[in-house]
Amino acid sequence: MSDDKDLMSAGVPWSEVPEFARRQVEWMDGRHGPAQNQLPSVEVLPVPDILNQLPSLHERRPRGSKPMIDVAGARARLRGARPGAWLISPFTGWKWAKWPSGEVGWLPNEIELPASLRVPARNDIQ
Repeated sequence: MSDDKDLMSAGVPWSEVPEFARRQVEWMDGRHGPAQNQLPSVEVLPVPDILNQLPSLHERRPRGSKPMIDVAGARARLRGARPGAWLISPFTGWKWAKWPSGEVGWLPNEIELPASLRVPARNDIQ
């Protein structure tokens, strides 16, 4: 990942990203890739009912540039995951889930989802 031809979405070479900012930039740019852990199938563990009841654009969702950046990382991480998969962002600590429609949306912290559907924020962290 240190090749100067390896550009970030902003056009900056990865090698020029300061070390202290790499974890955040990695999340924002989706460099972590999709989750690799095996989740239970929808047949074994159906999509949690709450995701069929709440809109993917929750009325209390955070707004502005920070959530837009954060959801980009969450979408990249949940790409290819089954509906009901969820994570906690290492960037903001917010909870994001994949709805039955395939959209990724913000969830209030008080909403509980099955631990077996949680994906880690990185493939090297369990």
